[in-house]
Amino acid sequence: MISIKSSVRRAKEAGQKQRLRTGLLVAIMFAALSLVMAAGASVDLLSIFGNANMDDAINEADVAFVQGIISGSNAPTKLADANYDGKIDSQDIDRINEIIKGEEKEITVCDSIDRNVTIKMPINKMIALGSYRNEAAKILKAQDMMVGVSSDIIEANYYYPDLADKPAVGTWSAPDSEAIVKLQPDMVITSANMERASKLEESLKAAGIAVLGLDFYRNNILRSEVKTLGFILNKNEQADKYLQWRSTYDQPIEDYVSALKEEDKPRLFLEWGSKNTVSEISSYGKGSSGNAVCRFAGGRNIAADLPEFPKLDSEWVLKENPDVIIKTLAPGSGKMGWNSTEEAAEILNGYIEGRPGWANLDAVKNNRTHLLSTEIAWGPDGIAGVAYYAKWLHPELDIDPVKIYREYLENFLGLPYPEGVVLGYPEE
Repeated sequence: MISIKSSVRRAKEAGQKQRLRTGLLVAIMFAALSLVMAAGASVDLLSIFGNANMDDAINEADVAFVQGIISGSNAPTKLADANYDGKIDSQDIDRINEIIKGEEKEITVCDSIDRNVTIKMPINKMIALGSYRNEAAKILKAQDMMVGVSSDIIEANYYYPDLADKPAVGTWSAPDSEAIVKLQPDMVITSANMERASKLEESLKAAGIAVLGLDFYRNNILRSEVKTLGFILNKNEQADKYLQWRSTYDQPIEDYVSALKEEDKPRLFLEWGSKNTVSEISSYGKGSSGNAVCRFAGGRNIAADLPEFPKLDSEWVLKENPDVIIKTLAPGSGKMGWNSTEEAAEILNGYIEGRPGWANLDAVKNNRTHLLSTEIAWGPDGIAGVAYYAKWLHPELDIDPVKIYREYLENFLGLPYPEGVVLGYPEE
């Protein structure tokens, strides 16, 4: 005979197990969505909810893709949940159609820290914190939307003379939230740093100001970031113009490098920072932007297996004996580069001569040590820096970094090329 109490207990246990199974299935589903996003995403991924097929646009193909998800013929993707309500259904098709017609009242963006940020549309006023983000806004012709800037933008007057009179809102890494709120922007773009973005978001939440984390300096996601910001600001044409231009230089490098055997790629040592020391030499390791650029340009980073930003001693470098050395260095506040090849040579030689034994490195003996201005090492203008990397690693490659940078300045920033300024040394 089965007691009522035992029946109730078993029913409760069964209910708990069912809830656990349901929770597990939900967790698996979201994990699968993340995998689908990573595996099937376009290089120019438009990271907007509604881009169901994970390409570079939201259009009728996304409507058809969501219909396929609903019918069971397509696997769900993270961005298929167009209205961001936790389920994929006909309401997502309605939202996609609104986006296609330009009638959406809000959109949800997956930013570069994997935060899902809902933004009220349209964006009329914004603040971009830091040089890379202002540079991206400028190539999108969105300067008129800027209501304030971080202090470094005022200092970098060679790139942003048109923003010099905008109110300052603190530094890019420690912005003044009260100053931002007074300017009433619709959106603030900060770096893709979770702690920084979350802190800023919390301080601006009451004012209803959206905070988006985008970097615009990491080579592997820069194209997606430009595409996404162009969509948010209704500057799709400008974003496409920049990306198509960049491809004319990115693609030949990529094609050349893809044909190389691994052993034919020079072993490269990357150094950054101004310290001339033998005990704490800063480099780029696993997961760093420097390592990504090295790989793209066809080099083998000798510090690739080390932490992201390792501190190395001189003996380690001597033991590794790299084929090529590239040192990235900030030329000084408010400067794009160095005033002459003599100045650049003196700086570069100072680092080599100040370190015992470095004169015997293969890179030094074969005149394959180089100095690169950080002003073109990363960011939307970083294609010029990538070109220097590729040229120094593979001298036989037909590529002209100066020509690339000149085109960038004139066509996208509306600025003249700084004649006489040294950005990469030696050029060859």
